[in-house]
Amino acid sequence: MFLSISGLLSSPVLAQDSPPGKTPLTLEILQEKVKNPVTQDGFCLVDLQNFIIDLQPENAEFSQEFYKQIQNVLNQSENSENTVGLNLSNSIIKGDFNGSRIGVRVPLLQETLFSIFSSDELKILNSEDAELSLRNQSPENSAVTLPKITVIRGRFQSKNTEFEGNVDFKQAFFLRGLDAQEAIFTQETTWTGTRFNQTANFNKAVFKDKTKFSNTIFLSPAIFDKTNFQAFSNFEDSRFKNVSFNQAHFEDVANFQSILWDEEADLSESWWQGRVIFSKSRFTHSVSFQQGIFEESVDFRDARFNEGLTLREASIQGVIDFSDAGFGGLTEINVSDLMFDSNSAQIMGDPGIIGGVITVKTLQGNENLLRNLIQNFRQQEQIEDANKIEYLKAQLLLKQFKRNIFGVDLNTASISRLIYAGFTRDQADAIYQTRIKQPFRNLTEILKLDEIDLATYIKVYDRVVANRYQGNREDEAKIGWKQVIFDRYILPFFKSIDTALHWLELSVLLLLSGYGTRFELVAGVGIIAIAYFGLVFWFVDRVRRRHPTPILPEFSETIWMLTSYGLLTSFGLTQIFSVSTNPILTLLCLAAFIVPIPGVLVGFLYYRGRNHNLLDSSYLTEDASQRQLRLMIGRLPLMPRFIFFRDRYMPILWDRGWSWLNYYDFSLNNFLKFGFNDLRLRDEHLPGIVASLVWYQWGLGVLYLILLFWTLSRTIPGLNLLIYLK
Repeated sequence: MFLSISGLLSSPVLAQDSPPGKTPLTLEILQEKVKNPVTQDGFCLVDLQNFIIDLQPENAEFSQEFYKQIQNVLNQSENSENTVGLNLSNSIIKGDFNGSRIGVRVPLLQETLFSIFSSDELKILNSEDAELSLRNQSPENSAVTLPKITVIRGRFQSKNTEFEGNVDFKQAFFLRGLDAQEAIFTQETTWTGTRFNQTANFNKAVFKDKTKFSNTIFLSPAIFDKTNFQAFSNFEDSRFKNVSFNQAHFEDVANFQSILWDEEADLSESWWQGRVIFSKSRFTHSVSFQQGIFEESVDFRDARFNEGLTLREASIQGVIDFSDAGFGGLTEINVSDLMFDSNSAQIMGDPGIIGGVITVKTLQGNENLLRNLIQNFRQQEQIEDANKIEYLKAQLLLKQFKRNIFGVDLNTASISRLIYAGFTRDQADAIYQTRIKQPFRNLTEILKLDEIDLATYIKVYDRVVANRYQGNREDEAKIGWKQVIFDRYILPFFKSIDTALHWLELSVLLLLSGYGTRFELVAGVGIIAIAYFGLVFWFVDRVRRRHPTPILPEFSETIWMLTSYGLLTSFGLTQIFSVSTNPILTLLCLAAFIVPIPGVLVGFLYYRGRNHNLLDSSYLTEDASQRQLRLMIGRLPLMPRFIFFRDRYMPILWDRGWSWLNYYDFSLNNFLKFGFNDLRLRDEHLPGIVASLVWYQWGLGVLYLILLFWTLSRTIPGLNLLIYLK
């Protein structure tokens, strides 16, 4: 039954020179090791370390006895506490290694499992996560072939083991996990349908041929850190729980299609030389590709992301495709410091969606990236996504302006101010002592101080600056106190004023137009402004006085005017609240333009009262010679003084039920330079306050047209491409 010692001595293994430290495994040694398991790292193991194990076909007798004895000892335990595992670390396995021959090959019948495994093991096998479809014994089942699974009850260790043949663990269940650190798999490996109940560690392993992990379930953490996949690797339809591919290297195509990534996934610093497929995968938690390198295309089509995706400092040379991908409400794709390292590098996704989930945390160092992203989407004619990146860029610039204005300056702030910004006393003292010798040129220089760590840097990043006073003590001694005062106080003050003006301008553009990216927002602002000034003009023109002779509008006209104003304003508010990120601030910004100055003018007009000729005639006149739709870009709001024009311009009628429409028409003409009739102010007996009110709206209208055309140029695809693609 057993091989003789003489037979083994004549085997091909012993005839060859053995590698240093490696001993050919004989049957005699195997029997001794099987009878005397050792305890290592808390596991009871058959210790077969540092052996050459020949399982080649020409050594069939030894191979058969090897599997038989290992299977017997690994499955003789009656409970889970004294389960014996196998340790092949630092050994060389010649020939194919069939994992199903060292475990228990059982059909998925509940009755069979109850007769073989302990209660603890049954609990694992029957768990919902294991996803084993166990069947009851019945006449129906006896007529069909039942699926089987190989249960490996003990710990399997193969640290630094070299498998020279194929490795087959198909449909295996590792109850105690697997440790294959630095293992070398020379030929094809098959793990299809395998389940790992405890940690599967492939850290620094090398797969030189095809690797099949399809339909594999990792019930515990899976570690593939620094693993090298030199050929095609297939993980399709698998399930990971807290997996790490940190610094993993994929030299060929990698298939991660339809995978459930349960818990966090760490793929940072991974290197993908071939195409990688993540399509139809589901990421339930955050996933990181930080500092990853992608030399070919990356496919995320129809993937689902519940939390964030990190591509910080990653490098892409091909296309990253997010087409049909689903993103959770809080999902962000962090692309800070992402590098487009070739002309073919692109990010693709569904129009109107992908641009909204891409985010960059800081403007500094990401200017070129944002420019590349904007051009990336414009070349794909995804104008909405390009505009979202433009909006993101403007928001980051606004934060930078705000920090420059209100931030605590590292080079001039007192120690108490530095402590207020978030530094400790010792850190503030270190900053103070350092800036005496050499002022800080940028914020990152504080990380060179021993007292300041990265957590502190992140904490104070939005509160401090280091871009104002750039002098030092030696310079002060040379240039004199006047120049020092100018450099330290006067120049920074004017720089702050300039920065504040840019901050104010950018804030207005963001609030009123989304930095030229949201036409609906601009339209809503225009509708509210036109309706508001139409109401003001109607009030000023129709409500003249109550005594001694009332000059007031009819009650029905008042109802029509107020109702129409309410409807127009409601429509404008709907537009603003549907697209603005800060609708309340948008309305406050709009109110700052249209309420204070008109309010003061109207208040002063009624405070002073009106007593002039033509008091019972409207201030508005219309060109009575024709009615047509007009574009009046160059038209001014006052009627010309040329006498013959007075024959053409007549006061608008007050005694018509539709006369209130003239005030909206005039407001439209004055604000958008477009309307149905040529309505202007009369040139005789006109209060200066009324003229000032009209001219103020006309000036706002010019600014609004600039904003409107700028927004249209960035949102109309054809015009947009003509302007931006060079």
